[in-house]
Amino acid sequence: MSITEKHTEMHKEYRRDVPGANTVVLFLHGICSSPNYFRNFFPRVPKSWAIRAILLDGHGGTVREFAQTSMEKWKRQVKEVVDELAANHSSIIIVGHSMGTLFSIEQSIRKPEKIKHLFLLAVPLKARVKLSASNEAIRIALDINPHGTPSIESVKDDYSMEPDRRFWRYIGWLPRYRELGHEIRATRTRITEVTVPCHAYQSRHDDVVSMKSSDYIAANPKICLQHLEHSDHNYYTPEDEEFLLNEFERMCRLYI
Repeated sequence: MSITEKHTEMHKEYRRDVPGANTVVLFLHGICSSPNYFRNFFPRVPKSWAIRAILLDGHGGTVREFAQTSMEKWKRQVKEVVDELAANHSSIIIVGHSMGTLFSIEQSIRKPEKIKHLFLLAVPLKARVKLSASNEAIRIALDINPHGTPSIESVKDDYSMEPDRRFWRYIGWLPRYRELGHEIRATRTRITEVTVPCHAYQSRHDDVVSMKSSDYIAANPKICLQHLEHSDHNYYTPEDEEFLLNEFERMCRLYI
């Protein structure tokens, strides 16, 4: 299998169809990521439930393909999937990371009668990109990690674009990040409209999301907010990851 084939195989939609399932878990990844980000969550979903983890348009391919997509396409894609799932299941639980949490929040406000719970990781209601995050992103995008730094290698598995050292091609990404900034500001104003049960987990060492995001989240009493002490935006320590997986399983048991 070629490197490109391995990349495509790693970063694709994941789904588990269970005939007659009342509940489905929808996973929504962040920008530049893929369903692979949630790979350790999938086995924790009850066997009687269905799973859908979509790959957002423009992800999982080339730098140019990402430049040609848009926030509008992503939001339409999520809406269409939620409508499809709502037509076939009585309950939807959404797990989102980063940008995926913004879509999760929007859909829970749109369809509170179907979406029963949100499980949100790294909700970006206020961005704060540290130098370390920029350095990490550049090294991953250009596939530069000569010393095999463990955190870089781990995050590389969640970065869904094929590495491309032609740096000028990344200029085409700027509109996507401007659109993301707009969506962050829009979600900030609607976070208090969330009425479904919700758990949110923010990292103390997040190098992309400002801790001020927690202030906006805490303004909604429907949201149970917790902080991870040892992790950053994309990388969770084994201790924190196990905590999240156990929290996810505990949440699932509420609906069995």
